[in-house]
Amino acid sequence: MDKQIQKTGIARSQNVPQVRFPEFNDDWEVKRLGGIGEINPKSDDLPSEFIYIDLESVKKGILLKETKVSKKSAPSRAQRLLLKNDILFQMVRPYQKNNFFFNRENNRYVSSTGYAQIRTNEDSRYLYFYLHTSKFVNDVLTRCTGTSYPAINSNDLSKIPITFPQLPEQKKIAHFFSVVDKKLNQLQEKLNGLELYKKEMMQQIFSQQLRFKDNTSTALSTGNGQDFPNWEVKKLGNYIEVISGFAFKGDDISEDKNGIPLLRGINITEGHIRHSKQIDRFYNGKYETLEKYFLQENDLVIGMDGSKVGKNVSLITKKDVNSLLIQRVARLRSNGKSNINFVFQIIFSIWFIRYVDIVNTSSGIPHISLKQINDFSFNFPSLKEQTEIANFLSKIDEKINAVNTQIETTKTYKKGLLQKMFV
Repeated sequence: MDKQIQKTGIARSQNVPQVRFPEFNDDWEVKRLGGIGEINPKSDDLPSEFIYIDLESVKKGILLKETKVSKKSAPSRAQRLLLKNDILFQMVRPYQKNNFFFNRENNRYVSSTGYAQIRTNEDSRYLYFYLHTSKFVNDVLTRCTGTSYPAINSNDLSKIPITFPQLPEQKKIAHFFSVVDKKLNQLQEKLNGLELYKKEMMQQIFSQQLRFKDNTSTALSTGNGQDFPNWEVKKLGNYIEVISGFAFKGDDISEDKNGIPLLRGINITEGHIRHSKQIDRFYNGKYETLEKYFLQENDLVIGMDGSKVGKNVSLITKKDVNSLLIQRVARLRSNGKSNINFVFQIIFSIWFIRYVDIVNTSSGIPHISLKQINDFSFNFPSLKEQTEIANFLSKIDEKINAVNTQIETTKTYKKGLLQKMFV
């Protein structure tokens, strides 16, 4: 796709994008949103039954929930019937761009007043992608009122200037981003399929409907080989060593990258460690007595506090080796009786999450203790079968991670071009 577009170099005016298709060279025209069609066109008569779209119905541009409503029971202000190519722009918290909706079909959809319904005489798909640009959303936010729930009214929305090329260029830009979105949807479907496959395999493996055989590293119960020993219900503490992090003083924690990286709860997400300038912190003090808090590759870390307690779990990779563990984070390390990747699979599963939901302290901030982690009971196979299971599930995880990387790369690519291909 990159071959289709090129940088324009030094623009002749402010109304030429940084990147565009080479066959176009005209300046773009500035128009106000209210001057290129209608905002919130009302219908004189609604069908007897229709699908009502509110702010909870759409995610990532896809209509996930179809709530059928009769005309008699419809909300009193539900008067806006969508036609094909109408656009819904979220007026409340408009920075949540994933909730915008493009109506591709002539279905009986009616919009809630949380959306601005836009019907344009320009290319609708071009306008839809334009609405996702940071420039447009920032223009909206400057006109919003309210703090907790910033919102814009339709009159102010109509005054926002938008730059338009000639219709052929509009159509080509719209088609380009439609192809990118199609690629993203295909990748998301592939990811959903892999995640469902792993969920089903875990259910069958941990219920022992499927078993691995000894001496057959790639075969499940259909393969040849000896049966592994029976599984035993034991506490997790029999298989791991667990500690919580060191209580560093506030004065010893800084943003100075010359220090030792700290592994904090905020760095742990569901399945991986995240880093950014905003959340990374470092220790610049003496460390001779902190040896046991240095993290090793394949240590398992769990955030012990917060709304996602029990869910924010990750294995330490080479990138985070020799980081220092901070308080309110648990570190699990195999004691030689377990495969840590197997432990990760059961900790990062519905069984551990359900357990945490039962035992965590519910007053104030949810919290799980080291004792509660140690006391988690599970049906454990032998070490050798743990390794077989961990290797099998890790291969699925590798595929899931690869698709996730493709999705994030494509999103970054799209985000960059949204800023460069529009004015």
